Amino acid sequence: MGRTEIEFTESEMRHLAEMCAMVLSMLGQAMPDMKDPRADAWQKLCIGLLRAARGVPAIGKDMELNPDCGYWFFKRPYIDAAFYSDVLDEYRDSTFWAELVSRMAEQVLVENLGPEYVNQMTEEERNSRVSGLEKALWHEVTHHGLERAMFMLPQTES
Repeated sequence: MGRTEIEFTESEMRHLAEMCAMVLSMLGQAMPDMKDPRADAWQKLCIGLLRAARGVPAIGKDMELNPDCGYWFFKRPYIDAAFYSDVLDEYRDSTFWAELVSRMAEQVLVENLGPEYVNQMTEEERNSRVSGLEKALWHEVTHHGLERAMFMLPQTES
């Protein structure tokens, strides 16, 4: 495939650079040791786009050669105020709560019905039961956080 040229306004280039920073941050957290050619290709593309963004004076002043990762990236004060940081924080937060509620619902099901019974359930039946528990737990979490949740440890661990 041949080369393609596209033009961006300064604002669009800043958005693209922030999108690249977000992708690189996510890849670094989600797949730090994974040797997947697709992840490598995304990383290479994002690094190249950040290098290109650095050439725009208004964007370049917010960037530095990051010694931790070895490529041009946004400076910490910029990252702290950047929209992509807000997106990542919201994503992490929603993922945390979704995972917590899902695992709690599965745990409640196993504790109430027993692991043998739960293992004999069809996937559809298990999903139906877990879904009902998740709805109740979501209601609790969205209205009260973890304030009223109790975590019981076995006597050997308390």
